[in-house]
Amino acid sequence: MKRILYAIILIVISLQSKSQIDTTRTLEQVVVLSSTKETNRLGKIPTSVTIITPLNISRLGVESIKNISSFVPNLYIPDYGSKMTTAIYLRGIGTRSSGQSVGMYLNNIPMMDKSTLDFELMDIQRIEVLRGAQGTLYGRNAMSGIINIYTLLPLDYQGTKIALGAANYDSYSAKFSNYSLICKNTGLAVMGYYDKSAGYFTNVFTGKRADPEESAGGRLKLDSRLTNNLLMNFETSFDFTNQGAFAYGLYDKETKKIADVNYNDEGSYRRAMMNNSLRFEYSSPRILWSSSTGYQYLNDDMKMDQDFTAKSIFTINQRQNQHSFNQEFAARSTTLGRYQWSAGAFGFYNLMRTNGDVTFCEDGVREILQPVFDKMMPPTVPVKITINNKEIPNPGFYKTPAFGAAIFHQSTYNFTNRFSVTAGLRLDYEKQWLYYNTSMAMNTTITSSYMPRPIPFDIAKTLTGNLSQSFIELLPKIAVKYECTEDIMTYATVSKGYKAGGYNIQMFSEVIQDSLKTVRPPIGGAPAPKPKEDRLSETVSYKPETSWNYEAGFRAKFGFLKADVALFYMDIRDLQLTQFVDGGSGRILSNAGRGRSFGADVSLNASLTDNLSVDLNYGYVNSKFVDYKAGVNKEGVEVDYSGNFIPYTPANTLSLGASYSIPTGGKFIKQILISADYSGYGKIYWTEANDITQPFYGLLGGKISLRHSLAKLEIWGRNLTNTEYGAFYFESFGRSFVQKGKPTTFGVNLIFNLNR
Repeated sequence: MKRILYAIILIVISLQSKSQIDTTRTLEQVVVLSSTKETNRLGKIPTSVTIITPLNISRLGVESIKNISSFVPNLYIPDYGSKMTTAIYLRGIGTRSSGQSVGMYLNNIPMMDKSTLDFELMDIQRIEVLRGAQGTLYGRNAMSGIINIYTLLPLDYQGTKIALGAANYDSYSAKFSNYSLICKNTGLAVMGYYDKSAGYFTNVFTGKRADPEESAGGRLKLDSRLTNNLLMNFETSFDFTNQGAFAYGLYDKETKKIADVNYNDEGSYRRAMMNNSLRFEYSSPRILWSSSTGYQYLNDDMKMDQDFTAKSIFTINQRQNQHSFNQEFAARSTTLGRYQWSAGAFGFYNLMRTNGDVTFCEDGVREILQPVFDKMMPPTVPVKITINNKEIPNPGFYKTPAFGAAIFHQSTYNFTNRFSVTAGLRLDYEKQWLYYNTSMAMNTTITSSYMPRPIPFDIAKTLTGNLSQSFIELLPKIAVKYECTEDIMTYATVSKGYKAGGYNIQMFSEVIQDSLKTVRPPIGGAPAPKPKEDRLSETVSYKPETSWNYEAGFRAKFGFLKADVALFYMDIRDLQLTQFVDGGSGRILSNAGRGRSFGADVSLNASLTDNLSVDLNYGYVNSKFVDYKAGVNKEGVEVDYSGNFIPYTPANTLSLGASYSIPTGGKFIKQILISADYSGYGKIYWTEANDITQPFYGLLGGKISLRHSLAKLEIWGRNLTNTEYGAFYFESFGRSFVQKGKPTTFGVNLIFNLNR
């Protein structure tokens, strides 16, 4: 690290005499606020909104969507597992295994699957987080909010950026981007990146790091003003990730200690992802017309030691292949009169093919499956069924195409210069199919003292077929807004959101195991139980989740202080929850009755002097089950979680940041920027029973930046107090596991901005 730091400083010194470039317009200063669908100006939207600027992104070191939690009230995106896992919780609502409660858009194009949400953020123009149901304009999976990410346009900014970084845990990064004008009305941007980390946690079984990661990718953007009124944006990107994953350690409920990672089978994730988009915007004297076309390709391969122990119990190898197409046509009025409107139509087709191959290994056959067969025959029948296989594969192929369409409209009427009403309605339709083919076979031997010799008995089961389901939702919204002054605004909003239903393909392993239990050898015995396959649709499908969102708030500027405060209440029906089934090999998303969530968002920003700014973001949420009957336990007693807290979301989120700028006026160093930030989360309930929790914890970070007219040197640190906390908890085969949060990390970045 010392050699790298010395080398970077020497590079800066060597460039001092060569720098003749004006940097008054850097990447961190380009912020353009616009919207193709909203009928209110972005700063005047009657909902709680956070805008993360390039300066915020630089201060916080935002490199992926998981890094923005510390700047947004009531937003929690834990960092665990792999890049396939991006669980987003907003205002107490979220999901960790299927679907999305928070939608994400990149340059107005929706990201259609949560496996694609974690990618490299480069040259970000701004990030918007709109809290509360946004179903009217955005439709499905925007039940608790929307994250909009916008990147720079080469028509707005021209220049070259080179960023080199190094950090502890053998982490290195390199990024390059160039924005230039091909001709007067056409701009081209080319970007590329490479990141590598040796990993943070050691697997004591192998003696190697459990979570190394290597990723690379590139993007190309072409923007052209075809006429004075017609703008075209084309973008294509490719991202590749190869990482070790799932650094889960055994959790002791008594001591609350997290053991080291210790499992024997492979845990890894590989992903290749491509995004393509084409947008047209046409400005007529009164209307802004837009067309947005997106295509997304995903191909990934996940290998997981699903028991996470040193035993060979069972593994899973899941491979996904996705092709997703979406198209939106929208129009918005641009006049400044009393009435503004927005309308449009949206459609998508998503085809996901999944191979989910489960293998019961030697210890799993002996400790999990064999006991089932030992109990199959009643004590009065002196017969033993012995499984002869050392390993039992359970391959599965699943195809889940989905089609959706929607039309929407929103109007804003300004009764006076200060008072307005916004109302909207969306009709959203979706059709889903599931085609499945899975099998399991084993060789057994039947023995008995009454038999002259053992009898071989082969057991095999194949499940194949198809299911379908469809959903239709009306998503209304109404909001009233009153501007007391130009700088003070109050509002109240009522809106409906919904998260689409779907299929639990990981449940098929449990279903086919259950079916094998119904097989009886030709020697009598107890009647077979009714298999789950007889109620397959009920077992593997889940319904949409819906919510009504009520919000009141105000946004104000008092001299040097900006404030954004909101109170909210959410009424949630058919709440979707992830559960691990009794057999341990399946994971199911089920509808858990009714829930409710209420709380507050508070954002304060103070520019105390020209050089010192402080911001505070705090979120409080009280999210509970109103009605949740979770079945019957082993003692035959009904389990009722009504009144318990909904798991996996923190009751409090807190961030406090400060930035101090020191203009030096020197020839070598033009500016010194010192920033510090503190973020805290908790209490988090990990289970529906609320018996296991993560207490409130805080993380301290900081950065010192030395700015030259050509380059910037950053020295940064995260989790400087080396706070130990749990990022994720789950249970498997009656055992509890937790992935620890990342330890203290620190490093240096050297960034060159060659602006024109």
